Amino acid sequence: MKIGVICSAIAMTVALGCASPRYTILSVPAVSMTTPSLPAGTAATPAGRVEERFCAGDDPVVSKDSNIGLIDEAIAKAQQKSGALYLSDVTIQQGGGCVYVEGMAMK
Repeated sequence: MKIGVICSAIAMTVALGCASPRYTILSVPAVSMTTPSLPAGTAATPAGRVEERFCAGDDPVVSKDSNIGLIDEAIAKAQQKSGALYLSDVTIQQGGGCVYVEGMAMK
């Protein structure tokens, strides 16, 4: 009985230790890796929420050399996945060696 309780406690400690919390590092109204700005009078249409992540060691989407920006790559993956012109209401988080991007895809 004691061994079972001890093993359960150890397993729970390991499981909780492996879970890495996310920390918000940036919140912005809009961001794009492909469009520097929209022409005056142009309006985009919301196309649904998108969430993407880029982790250290993943194959880069936009970087062509050894200087890989995790935030840049996560944004580019989110845009590529959703076909978005840009992302609005964006929250960027970090956790466990990954960067997470959440926002509204705008087309």
